[in-house]
Amino acid sequence: MIHGMPHEVLRKCGKKTCKCNRGTKHGPYPALSVNRQGRQKIVMIKKADATSVLNGAERYKHFQQTLARIRRIDKEINQILVKLKIDTTTDYIPG
Repeated sequence: MIHGMPHEVLRKCGKKTCKCNRGTKHGPYPALSVNRQGRQKIVMIKKADATSVLNGAERYKHFQQTLARIRRIDKEINQILVKLKIDTTTDYIPG
């Protein structure tokens, strides 16, 4: 897995006579959107590494989605267990 979400970036090259100065940007280029020290950052991927990095990032994305689904299920299970505890327990009152 590779930390980051797959992303595509369109860029301007900076040449005054280029079509990108009239609105048609270059790209899309592969990139990763990563969270570093609490801030979102776009990290460009080298062309030679694109396939393996994007495959790893897709696995990371799938892992994160699965983890979120597990956490939702865990929350539901905990709510059911709390309700079950409340419904099936009584206080002991010495008599």
